[in-house]
Amino acid sequence: MVVMTARVSAWVTGVILLTILGGGAYWIQSRRSPAVPTIAVVPQTTGAMLWEVEHLGAKTAAERLKCHLYWNAPTSENDVAGQVMLIDRVTSGNYQGLILAPNHSRAILAPLRRALAAGLPVVVVSAPLDFPASDKLGYIVNDDEKMGEIAAAEIARLIHGKGSIALVGLTPYAPGVMQRARGAERLLASRFPEIRIVSRSGGAYNAARVEELTNGVMDSHPELKAILSFTAVSTRGAYAALKSRSLQKAIRLVGCEQDSDLIGYVGAGEIAAIAAENTYRMGHDAVELISASWAGKPIPAKSVTPPLLITKQNFNSAEASLFTSFPR
Repeated sequence: MVVMTARVSAWVTGVILLTILGGGAYWIQSRRSPAVPTIAVVPQTTGAMLWEVEHLGAKTAAERLKCHLYWNAPTSENDVAGQVMLIDRVTSGNYQGLILAPNHSRAILAPLRRALAAGLPVVVVSAPLDFPASDKLGYIVNDDEKMGEIAAAEIARLIHGKGSIALVGLTPYAPGVMQRARGAERLLASRFPEIRIVSRSGGAYNAARVEELTNGVMDSHPELKAILSFTAVSTRGAYAALKSRSLQKAIRLVGCEQDSDLIGYVGAGEIAAIAAENTYRMGHDAVELISASWAGKPIPAKSVTPPLLITKQNFNSAEASLFTSFPR
C-alpha cells in the first residue's frame, strides 16, 4: 500500500512537472517574435487629424517594411487611465515595438518603464518626456517652441504689432504645451512690446471650459484683438465662443495642432491660422527606427520635426497636405 501510494505520488508529481514545463514552453513560444512582427501605435486619441496623419505615416512605412500595426487609443486626450491601460496591454501582449504619443507628461512614466522592462523598443512621438533616452527608447518630437513662435508671429502680423491678446489652453501636464507658450511669449516680449497679454487660461483638453473662459475674457476686455490657442481642443472652444458672438473675423484666432474642422475654418477665413505638427513624419520614422532595432541598431536619442503654419493661402498646398491627409 505504501509502495502504491509512493508510485501514485511520483506519477502526480511527474504530471505536475510536465504541465509546468509544457506551460512554460508554451509561454516562451507565445512570446517569440512571429514571422510578421507587430508594432503597437498608441496616440493621444482617435479620430483626430493630428493622429490619423501619424497613422498614415506609420502605415506607409509598415507596408514597405512588411510588418503589422496595432492601432488603438483613448477616446479623448484627457483619458489618462485609458492610455495607461493600453500601454500595459501592449506590454503584456505579443508585440515587438511601441510608438507612443503621451497625453500626460507624468502619469505615463510608470507604464513606459514597464514596457521598457519587458524588452519593448519604444519611440515616443510629438513631445518629449522627463525620461532618459536609451538604446531601446528614443524621441521624435515636434519643435514646440518653434510652433509657439510661428503662431505668435502670425498673431503679431495680423494685429500690426500692437493690442491686447489672450492665451488659452495652458495646462502644465499636457505634453509640449508649456514649451509652445514659452516660445510664443519670448518672441512677443522681444519683438513686439506693444502687444499685451491680458489673459492666460487653461483648458487644453476641455473645449467647453475654454469657451466659457474665452467669453469671460471678451467681457472683461472688449478691446481684445486676438487669441492664441495651444491645442486643437482649446482652439475649438475659443472658436465656439467667437462664433456665438459673430466675432470669428473681428478677433483673430491662431491655434496649434491641426484637425479637420479647424483646417476647414482656416479655409473659410474664420480661423486665421493653425500651426501644425508633422505627425506623418513622426509615425513613418518611428516605424523605421523600431524595425532597425530588431537588427540590433540602437534607437537614436532624439530628432525634432519642424511645424508648419497653415493659413488660407497655403492650406491646399502640397506641403500642407502632408500635415492634413487622412489614411486611405
